[in-house]
Amino acid sequence: MTASACTLIKNVYSTILLIFSVVIVMGLIFTEQTKMSMDVHPALAFFVLWGLILWLGMVEGGQASLVGLAPINFELYKDSHPTTYI
Repeated sequence: MTASACTLIKNVYSTILLIFSVVIVMGLIFTEQTKMSMDVHPALAFFVLWGLILWLGMVEGGQASLVGLAPINFELYKDSHPTTYI
Protein backbone atom coordinates (compact mmCIF):
# COMPACT_ATOMS: atom_id res chain seq x y z
CA MET A 1 0.00 0.00 0.00
CA THR A 2 2.87 2.38 0.77
CA ALA A 3 4.48 1.98 -2.65
CA SER A 4 1.24 2.82 -4.47
CA ALA A 5 0.63 5.86 -2.24
CA CYS A 6 4.17 7.06 -2.87
CA THR A 7 3.73 6.53 -6.61
CA LEU A 8 0.46 8.46 -6.55
CA ILE A 9 2.09 11.38 -4.73
CA LYS A 10 4.99 11.43 -7.20
CA ASN A 11 2.62 11.30 -10.18
CA VAL A 12 0.44 14.13 -8.85
CA TYR A 13 3.49 16.25 -7.98
CA SER A 14 5.03 15.67 -11.42
CA THR A 15 1.76 16.54 -13.16
CA ILE A 16 1.43 19.76 -11.17
CA LEU A 17 5.01 20.75 -12.05
CA LEU A 18 4.38 19.95 -15.72
CA ILE A 19 1.22 22.06 -15.82
CA PHE A 20 3.00 24.90 -14.03
CA SER A 21 5.90 24.79 -16.51
CA VAL A 22 3.57 24.75 -19.52
CA VAL A 23 1.60 27.72 -18.17
CA ILE A 24 4.79 29.70 -17.57
CA VAL A 25 6.26 28.99 -21.01
CA MET A 26 2.99 29.64 -22.84
CA GLY A 27 2.56 32.87 -20.88
CA LEU A 28 6.04 33.99 -21.89
CA ILE A 29 5.37 33.14 -25.52
CA PHE A 30 2.07 35.01 -25.72
CA THR A 31 3.42 38.08 -23.92
CA GLU A 32 6.33 38.08 -26.42
CA GLN A 33 9.03 37.60 -23.80
CA THR A 34 10.91 34.93 -25.76
CA LYS A 35 13.28 35.47 -28.68
CA MET A 36 11.15 33.50 -31.12
CA SER A 37 7.85 35.16 -30.18
CA MET A 38 9.50 38.57 -30.57
CA ASP A 39 10.69 37.72 -34.08
CA VAL A 40 7.51 36.02 -35.34
CA HIS A 41 3.84 35.97 -34.35
CA PRO A 42 3.33 34.32 -30.94
CA ALA A 43 0.84 31.85 -32.44
CA LEU A 44 3.53 30.57 -34.80
CA ALA A 45 5.94 30.23 -31.87
CA PHE A 46 3.24 28.28 -30.00
CA PHE A 47 2.68 25.81 -32.84
CA VAL A 48 6.39 25.41 -33.55
CA LEU A 49 7.08 24.66 -29.89
CA TRP A 50 4.31 22.05 -29.63
CA GLY A 51 5.22 20.55 -33.00
CA LEU A 52 8.80 20.07 -31.83
CA ILE A 53 7.66 18.61 -28.51
CA LEU A 54 5.46 16.08 -30.33
CA TRP A 55 8.31 15.23 -32.71
CA LEU A 56 10.67 14.73 -29.76
CA GLY A 57 8.11 12.45 -28.12
CA MET A 58 7.89 10.31 -31.25
CA VAL A 59 11.68 10.09 -31.55
CA GLU A 60 12.03 9.12 -27.89
CA GLY A 61 9.24 6.55 -28.24
CA GLY A 62 10.94 5.04 -31.27
CA GLN A 63 14.23 4.85 -29.43
CA ALA A 64 12.56 3.18 -26.45
CA SER A 65 10.95 0.66 -28.81
CA LEU A 66 14.29 -0.20 -30.38
CA VAL A 67 15.91 -0.70 -27.00
CA GLY A 68 12.95 -2.65 -25.62
CA LEU A 69 12.59 -4.93 -28.63
CA ALA A 70 16.28 -5.86 -28.87
CA PRO A 71 16.00 -9.06 -26.79
CA ILE A 72 12.86 -10.28 -28.64
CA ASN A 73 13.17 -13.37 -30.85
CA PHE A 74 12.29 -12.04 -34.32
CA GLU A 75 11.50 -15.53 -35.62
CA LEU A 76 8.23 -15.42 -33.64
CA TYR A 77 6.92 -12.67 -35.96
CA LYS A 78 8.27 -13.92 -39.28
CA ASP A 79 4.89 -15.18 -40.55
CA SER A 80 2.55 -12.68 -38.90
CA HIS A 81 4.57 -9.56 -39.83
CA PRO A 82 6.51 -10.36 -43.03
CA THR A 83 7.11 -6.68 -43.93
CA THR A 84 8.88 -5.94 -40.66
CA TYR A 85 10.83 -9.17 -40.48
CA ILE A 86 14.57 -8.53 -40.51
